[in-house]
Amino acid sequence: MPFVGGFRHILKTEGLSGVYQGAAATAMKQGSNQGLRFMWFNEYKRIVTDGGEKTMSPLMGLFGGMSAGCFSTLGNNPFDVVKTRMQGTQASNYSSTLDCFKQIMAKEGVGAFYAGIVPRLGRVVPGQGIIFMSFETIVSQLEKFSIFQ
Repeated sequence: MPFVGGFRHILKTEGLSGVYQGAAATAMKQGSNQGLRFMWFNEYKRIVTDGGEKTMSPLMGLFGGMSAGCFSTLGNNPFDVVKTRMQGTQASNYSSTLDCFKQIMAKEGVGAFYAGIVPRLGRVVPGQGIIFMSFETIVSQLEKFSIFQ
């Protein structure tokens, strides 16, 4: 039971606050991730379908999802870096999420906020392409039934 053992260890060594270490950074990372992704995809969809006048092909959904994944990753990687550091073994070096941001900027510069961007893009971009393509394809098939119109 690695999860239970890890949970007990955190409670024993850091207390209940250790369980929530990095929660603010995680919320910022996920909020910006989804916000940027859906904002981009909805604008892409509006453009390629002429405001809904044309249907979106699966290939258009794939490209839209891939571009949305790229946009959201580039936009929120700084939050992901901070989240990872706040939840890592060196988390005690930071007094807060804001302190973590400040220390990274002061000691390592802006480039540090983009650490790991290439492998993350390699995972997120194709995954989001498939997810958005699948969603758009499923919705278009369901719309053929009158109960969904």
